[in-house]
Amino acid sequence: MKDEKPVLGFDKFLMMALLKDGPLSKEELWEKTILFLSLIWYQQLPGKGQPLTQNLFFKVASIRSKIEDGKASKATGSPEEEMKKLIEKDLVKLNDENKYELTPEGLKNAKIFREHMEKSASSAVGELTPSSTAKNTTFLDAFLAVLKLGSGIISGSVGLIADGTDATMDTVESIMVWLGIKYHREDLSTILVIIGLFVASISVLFDSVTHILGTLAGHSDPMTLPFLVIAVEGIAILAAVFLFYYQRFVGKVSNSLTLISQSVDSKNHIFIGTSVIIGAIFAIYGIYFVDAVIGLFVGAGIFRDAVGLLREAISAQRGEEEDYSQEYKLPLEECWEENKLMAFRNWILYALWAEDLKTQPEIITSLKRAFHPDNYIPVLSELNATCKEHYDFEGQFEILIHPLKEHELLIEEIEEYVITEKGGKHLKAFFDNFRYYDVHYSDKILLAMTQDTKK
Repeated sequence: MKDEKPVLGFDKFLMMALLKDGPLSKEELWEKTILFLSLIWYQQLPGKGQPLTQNLFFKVASIRSKIEDGKASKATGSPEEEMKKLIEKDLVKLNDENKYELTPEGLKNAKIFREHMEKSASSAVGELTPSSTAKNTTFLDAFLAVLKLGSGIISGSVGLIADGTDATMDTVESIMVWLGIKYHREDLSTILVIIGLFVASISVLFDSVTHILGTLAGHSDPMTLPFLVIAVEGIAILAAVFLFYYQRFVGKVSNSLTLISQSVDSKNHIFIGTSVIIGAIFAIYGIYFVDAVIGLFVGAGIFRDAVGLLREAISAQRGEEEDYSQEYKLPLEECWEENKLMAFRNWILYALWAEDLKTQPEIITSLKRAFHPDNYIPVLSELNATCKEHYDFEGQFEILIHPLKEHELLIEEIEEYVITEKGGKHLKAFFDNFRYYDVHYSDKILLAMTQDTKK
């Protein structure tokens, strides 16, 4: 199709909906679209009172979509606009009941889209297994080792060479973890990671003390090419952030202490890289001891984490049942849970705006129908990222409606609710936020991560 968006465009989404539940009316297609958009947890509008990290995460995700897909030919229109295009291509037609249904050619294409999505979803979910996580960690660690060592040799930076050597050791460690998981010897892999953390903590503390003493004695060497150091460590920090979330999520879901230990190691690399960058910035102005002072705190923190993980490992060796889901939480877990509430609230606004529902019983009935576990939503259903449990809309209705009233997105008149002008603008901003959104492979992994956060 000309100008068709890669992987999964909005037109394909609509055709998959028609394949599963068609024929569908314009209103029913709108409903599936709203449900889909509301459950894309990382693409929501930042709300008032949200933590800074979540706020920044949402903004970065939105910017990413505009950069990747921000072309006029790829901008997403309304379901009616997309249906017109599909009718022109003889993939969809209007039947006698004024509902949209697939033509024979559209049916053939829709089946291909669904098969592709099912395979892609299976592949994305497969990336969230312990073995795949260990394998991907190994490759990324190897890349960072080559990057740091190469940059260190080119620049002559002793710090980068040392960091590259540490990254090389991480790569060897990751290979051993990968093999340990593959051959069911995670206990040995966990001990290896913990030993690595102890070595890293002692190394960081030793280097920091040595650097501080050298500075006090007037023997410290100035950092060469600090801007290269900043650039390389910046890339390393981004990689460490990715690995931290990735390893922590899979480790938590699979209850794998080995992967959780690796996530702690990745978290520490974020702090180490940050201290190196801060030191490089101060080095530009002739101050050479700041990173060493920060390193003392970082080294102490790594040692503390290593001791905690060692205790967990000893308990596991004794055969004690361990549940790591509470102690080692993922920062975005609360974000995922909050997004479900945001999805419910977006639906309430949409129901008031489009379906002319006004009373509490009407709204609750609409919510139950929309978020029923059996309601098919293309892409999300294949990824098992829809609502899987029945929510207590009656008991929690005030919790859902209160923020909407507080932010003046709707008002309550006697026993009826009415969307305000501000609420209408909020809905428009919500739609516009997805104007250039498209589902890439990375999106499928992010969406698949919401399928089971309570294990």
